[in-house]
This record gives sequence, structure tokens and C-alpha cells, in this order.
Amino acid sequence: MADEGETAARAGWVLPARLALGLAQGAALYFLYHAPEAGSWPATVPWLYAPLLTVALYVPLMASQAMGAMRTRTLAAWSLAATAALAWLGFYDRMRATPLSEMFSTQPFLPAFSTLFLGAVGIFVAQALIAAGDAARRPIARYDAYFDAAWKQGLQLALAAVFVGAFWLVLWLGADLFELIRLDFLQQLIRHDWFWIPATTLAAAAAIELTDVRARLVSGIRGVVLTLMGWLLAVMTLLAAGFLVTLVFTGLEPLWATRRAAAGLLWASAALVILINAAYQNGEQERPFLLRLSGAIAAFALTPLALLAAYALWLRVGQYGWSVARLATLYCTIVAAAYAAGYGISAALGFARRGREPLLERTNILVSVLVLAILGSLFTRFTDPEKLAVDDQVGRLRDGRIRADDFDFYYLGREGGRYGLRALEKLSKAHGTGDAAIMTRQRAQAVLDQNRAPVPPGPADLHVSLDVYPRGKALPESFIRNDWRGLTQGIAAPACLTMAGQDKCAAILVDLDGDGIDEVIVASGDESSWWGTIMKADAKGHWAPVATLPAEHCAGDLTALEQGTFAVAPPVTPFQALRVGHHAIRMQVPDPDKIDCSP
Repeated sequence: MADEGETAARAGWVLPARLALGLAQGAALYFLYHAPEAGSWPATVPWLYAPLLTVALYVPLMASQAMGAMRTRTLAAWSLAATAALAWLGFYDRMRATPLSEMFSTQPFLPAFSTLFLGAVGIFVAQALIAAGDAARRPIARYDAYFDAAWKQGLQLALAAVFVGAFWLVLWLGADLFELIRLDFLQQLIRHDWFWIPATTLAAAAAIELTDVRARLVSGIRGVVLTLMGWLLAVMTLLAAGFLVTLVFTGLEPLWATRRAAAGLLWASAALVILINAAYQNGEQERPFLLRLSGAIAAFALTPLALLAAYALWLRVGQYGWSVARLATLYCTIVAAAYAAGYGISAALGFARRGREPLLERTNILVSVLVLAILGSLFTRFTDPEKLAVDDQVGRLRDGRIRADDFDFYYLGREGGRYGLRALEKLSKAHGTGDAAIMTRQRAQAVLDQNRAPVPPGPADLHVSLDVYPRGKALPESFIRNDWRGLTQGIAAPACLTMAGQDKCAAILVDLDGDGIDEVIVASGDESSWWGTIMKADAKGHWAPVATLPAEHCAGDLTALEQGTFAVAPPVTPFQALRVGHHAIRMQVPDPDKIDCSP
């Protein structure tokens, strides 16, 4: 009775709480979206920005979903735990990034896509387990509770994505209607970041609320989706069985020749697992004989598929050692083997029978916990795939399993992260006087030199590397003191602004947008080939690239800019065109085939 009273009390505040959370998420993402453009905190601290972004992306959405499925105290504890876990993922991601990747990435403050993806998978699995346990009021719930929680979450996210897409389609259609009568207020509104970011998160929150209060509708959609997917099991089982039988006659050589055998086998295993569960559902539905037979055959097929994937990986590792990609394949193979073992034993004990299969259900729960354990291990310094791969590759070199002239030193700097750079530093100081030792030191040092973060220029360097035009003018002090590293709007700052000791650039001061304040055109190159980048300061004096003058120009264009023999093409529209003689230089990235230098 207490639980029922709590549920009834919560019903009144869930809707406003979800909408408020959606608006808060939109505000947080808007702040984080604009920080890099302004060159302000926290974008200037990648190891702080990445955790904040990861948390802002997932925690509000996760909490909004959980509001309808968890008690308040469970929701609070889970939200804190998820926030801590996601923050650690973002922090660790940037902590292991190399100085080179931070320097040359246009967005060094962003976590890697793999981190965001793995974080989403981990949060989804963990929330399904916790929601089911909370609903059952015990640590381990019945299988149907896990089934309902996982599929409800998945369908809510899918339907929310569809709703958000439809929401924006309606807005754009409405804007187009008003545009027909020459009213563009709605079109201008939806293009503002302060509108479209919170509007999107608010629409997602509303979609979660609508799917939550229409639980029967979601349950009906789930039944239809699973029924359709269940019948695909027969097709996939036939294909998998046919593949395995064909291998008996063709042998394994054609499979190994593809050089992607493990990946293909694991994808096939994943499809079988998903379709087996779609046909089984929560075990209470009556399954036709064809689906029960297909499920049994598919369960047996998982074992040879997993073994073949493991053998393909073993052959590859024997040839080339471990890499991050091969370790990822290993983890997927472990998960596939766990499913194969559980499903195979369940099938041997009577998978095709009509009733429930407790072993299959336990396998799904245990593998979910295994997946969470594997995901957690990826973000510790002791079991980090980058570290394990680097240690193995260096071990192969030191043990003589690979010669120094065949060793890929660039792999350590390219994909080894900070662990790879540390290994290169040790190799560059390795003892020995033989040819192999000398080659190891030289090649390791060469890669280190390429991976070392370039020294950013100081004010004195910029005064040397920039020729200012018109002669007699001086660059604003805020321009000289500006930190150009990683500050882009899809446009990279020229190397003469980000690295000391680079070739000279021309800096042309001119008011391009008619606001009475000079912008700066930084031209890299010479008259034969040059590229212009337009820099503009915001109200706070932070400079950033805003437009370009692309590399395809007419003869004399650069000289005209340096000598001031050009004009801003009327009417004065921000970053439209410059007039040089009888032709225009467009302030954008044009199609080279459309450049017109004729009068």
C-alpha cells in the first residue's frame, strides 16, 4: 500500500519534472555548444569539458526515462552513480589523448565517438537491470521484468527519435508556409541555437512522457515489432546453417582470405541472438513449431560461429599481435561465446519445447552483467585496450618476434595514446649498440618528433610571422594574445597562428561587415597559391575564424589585398565578397569550376 501511495503521489510531478529536465538539458547543451566558439571555459580544459558534455547528453534523458519506472530514492541513487560513471568516461577519454591529437583536432575538447557510444550502451543495460530490480523490490528480478524494462526503454528511445524528427519536420513546413508570404520570422527563429537546442531536448522529454502514459500503446507496438522480427529468425537460421554446411565443402581458406572473417561471424552471431530473443520474448507467448525449431538450430549454430571467430582472431594476433581493434573483437567474441554456451545448453535440454527456458533467461541476465564488466574495464589504466595493445606490440619487438625494420612504430604514436608515446620514449633511449638497437632508437625518436605537440606561438612569434597590412596599422592586442588552438567553427586557424616557427602569413585589417570594427584576413601562401581565413572578434574580444577566401584565385589577388586596392562588394552583407578590379572574391568555399575572373 505504501508503494501504491508513492506511485500516486509521484504521478502529479513526473510531467513537469520531465519537461523541466528537458529544458535544463537544453540550456546545458547550449552553454557547452557555445563555449568552444567563444574560447571560454570549460572548452579550454578538455579533461573537464568532455565529462560535462557526456553527462549533459545522457543523464537528463536517462533520468527522464527512469522517472516512470523507479522509486524516488532508487532514481536519486542511480542518477548519482550514472553521473559519476559518465564523468569518469569523459575524463579518462581526454586524459589518454595524445598531445598531437589535441593540437591538430578541430575539436580537441570532445570525447571520442567510441566513448560516447560505449557510455550509451552501458547506461542502457544498467538502467534496464536496475529498473527491473526496483520494480520487483529485490536485487534479482524475474526475467519478464528485465524483458519489459529493456524493451520499454528501447522503444521509448526509438519513438522519441521519431517524434523529434516529426517535430522538426512540422516546424520547417510551417516556416516554409510563412516564407511563401514573405514572412521569415519562424525560419529565422528555428535557426537560432538558443531555440533549436532546448526545443529538441524538450521535444524528447515530451515524447518520453507521452510513451510512458500510453503504456498499452508501447506494449502493442512492441508486440508487433517482436512478432515481425521473430519470423525473420527462420530466414537467418536458414542462412547461418547453410553457411556452416557450405564451409565443409569450401574449407576455411576463402573465409580467411576476406581478412574480415571475425567481424562478419560476430555480426551474424549478434543477429541470431537478437532474433532468438525476439521470437522467445518473455517466454509466455505461444511459439509456432517453426520458430521453436529455428530457435533451437540457431542456438546450436552460435557455437561454431563463435569458435570460428575466435580462431580467426587467434590467427590474426599470431601474425600481427594485439591492437585496439583486435582487443575489441576479443571482447565481442567473449560475449558471443557466453551466449553460445548458454543457448546451446538450453537447446540441448529442450529449447524447442513450448514452455519457458530458465537457462536462456539466466544467460541473458548474466551476459548483461558481463557486458557491463567489460565496458567498465575499458576505462581503467590497467586494462585499457590502448595500453594492452602497446604492451603487446613492444613485447613482440623486445622478444625478437618482429624485427625493428618491420615494426610499426607509427602505430604506437597513432593509436597508442599516451601509453604509445611513453613506450616510444623508452624505445628511443633503449640500450644496445647493434644495428637493431640503433634503428629502434632512431625510428622511435622520429615518431616522437612527429607526435610532439608543436609549441604555440607567443606574442613575439606572431609579430615575426605576420606581415600586417595596410602598412602602419597594428594588430589589436586582443588578437595577439588570443589562444587559437582548437577554436573553430568548422574552419581551422592557420598554422602561423597555432605553431611557432611556421612560414609567414599576411594579416590584412579591413572592416568586412560594416560594423566599424576591423576584421583580420590571414592569408597563408604566396601569389601563386594562397588561402585566406577571416578572423572576427566577439563582444568579449575573443577572436575566431568565421569565413574563408579559398585557394583558387586570380593572378594579383593577394597583392591587391596587401596594397589595399580592393573594395567590399556592396551591399555590405557580412562576409559576402571583395571586389578586385572587375571580379569578385567570394568569402566562402566556392566550387573551383565556378570561379569567374573575367570583367
